Amino acid sequence: MTVINMVFGADFRCDTWPHAVERALLMNSLLGRTIGATGVCLGFYFLTRNLLGPIVWLFLAVVIGVAFSRIVIDTAAELGWYMRVATLGKLNGHHYEYQRWDVQVWEDENHCRWVPTERIRLIIGNLASDQALAQSYPSGWQLMGQPAKGHLRDDALVTHLAHATMMPAIKFKNWAERNINFPAAQMRKRLRVQISDPSTRNQED
Repeated sequence: MTVINMVFGADFRCDTWPHAVERALLMNSLLGRTIGATGVCLGFYFLTRNLLGPIVWLFLAVVIGVAFSRIVIDTAAELGWYMRVATLGKLNGHHYEYQRWDVQVWEDENHCRWVPTERIRLIIGNLASDQALAQSYPSGWQLMGQPAKGHLRDDALVTHLAHATMMPAIKFKNWAERNINFPAAQMRKRLRVQISDPSTRNQED
């Protein structure tokens, strides 16, 4: 049972994706680049030490800087991600403020952000029932929390409110798209995380 299931119950479902495999591939790539850069530096040193003499160390420092700078940056980013996961677990909370409303948004391990439907109803004044949302967005609606309450995934929220005609709903949709959906979608794209369309069922369901 995953950490998410332990906290939110067995009914919690998120899109399965070999996220650990993706991270392992990234770490393997960093390791390969590190070995390659080390080989380049050693080769440069042994090939030029007799020709350049003591100043070889000056040129070697430049080569090391060029070869390892991007590797150090990428490694630091990966280590930061692993520390974040170890500290916060597979589900993280984000606090947003929309006008006078506080909005608690959960982010899962696939970088999908989940917005409570109860809060959406308070903000826009009208929203389909959780039963209707669950039927319309099998992959984009989940029961989360204790007690379990309905949540919409960021892309499902934007898709649903795209049909809104009332100004409160339109304004909230624009805000949610800019502050919740777009950053999450960009993160998923950068990490090559694939999620199912919110209107389709998960393959394991």
